[in-house]
Amino acid sequence: MTASGAVAAVALGIAALAAMAATDWSKAETVTVVTTEYGFEPNRLTFREGMPYRLHLENHGKETHEFTAPGFLQSAEIRNPAAVNTDRTEILIQPGEQKDVFLVPRQGRYPLRCADHDWAGMTGEIVVE
Repeated sequence: MTASGAVAAVALGIAALAAMAATDWSKAETVTVVTTEYGFEPNRLTFREGMPYRLHLENHGKETHEFTAPGFLQSAEIRNPAAVNTDRTEILIQPGEQKDVFLVPRQGRYPLRCADHDWAGMTGEIVVE
């Protein structure tokens, strides 16, 4: 990476941190997704770009499920990154568990699936307008 590229990367990181600090999390809209065997309810999520959200996940099933959406999670600004895996590709939800992820999404269409159960039709879509 060139020196100017490094400076640009640092500037983008600072801008992202400033945007996160300026976000009014008390106004975060809650979007709830329930997992069961073998589906997401709802399986189509719609968000508005740049708005803060509390993505509330509940596992009502008897098996562990994943909210796997790499493009969505990697592009979003996430307030509590410990809630997602280290690669920022999925959120693991144990049976009976509830988990919240606070995020500001970026525009796009993203596939959603359970990495362990997509073969059974546990898929969906995320749209950020």
